[in-house]
Amino acid sequence: MLVVTNTIKVKEGAGAALAERFAGAGGVQDMPGFVRLEVWHGSAKEGAEELKICTVWENEEAFKGWTASESFRNSHRGAGGNDSILGASLDKYELLLSRTPKQ
Repeated sequence: MLVVTNTIKVKEGAGAALAERFAGAGGVQDMPGFVRLEVWHGSAKEGAEELKICTVWENEEAFKGWTASESFRNSHRGAGGNDSILGASLDKYELLLSRTPKQ
């Protein structure tokens, strides 16, 4: 299992609007090996907010398939033109342990 986080720093007040972009169908949900997408919104600090876009994949190959796809290119078209975005970073994590509540 692989989790990929895209941490996007935006101007204060712009986080909720940017998060809405991820609510629509962007093609990722149809990709082989895609498990889920979550959007986390951090509270404002020093005039900026942070969004964490987390995608969960069956494996690295599934994620690479997404980034090489036409759906990926279409969903990211025009993303560089948003002046409320202050910066972004991409990180990958491999799942080593998971626990669920006792039933």
